[in-house]
Amino acid sequence: MFVLFFAVWVLLNGKLNWEIAAFGAVISAAIYFFCCKFMHYSIKRDIDNIRRLPRLLSLLGTLLWEICRSAFALLPYVYGGKRPDPLVARIKPEGIDSDTGRVFLANCITMTPGTITGSLKDGEYLVHCLDRDLAEGLEDSSFVKKIRRWEAK
Repeated sequence: MFVLFFAVWVLLNGKLNWEIAAFGAVISAAIYFFCCKFMHYSIKRDIDNIRRLPRLLSLLGTLLWEICRSAFALLPYVYGGKRPDPLVARIKPEGIDSDTGRVFLANCITMTPGTITGSLKDGEYLVHCLDRDLAEGLEDSSFVKKIRRWEAK
């Protein structure tokens, strides 16, 4: 987080010399220590986030792949005249323990064409699917597997 604060400082200044770097390091350190004290940040948490970064990038790659795949799956409905058979499904995937993981899964489902997460309560999702075929395998989808892996320490 300190590096991010320092990078923003340098970008906002537009140039870098030793005075700007020294003052930016002091300001960045002060903001970082403030975040550690009052916003429950810690160096350990930052190190854990850096270790989990490759898994997060893998999850984002899976999201992009699923967006493209779903977009092509919806082409017959948009251009081919195929009639959708909408469905509201309740799913409760196992193994996603954190609120961050649950919200990330809800957002992944919503960003994928043809599905929208209507609600998330107590780990249960209410998902509107454009067609019944899109609802198959939601509880054990690639998103769920990647988020489980991302949450693992």
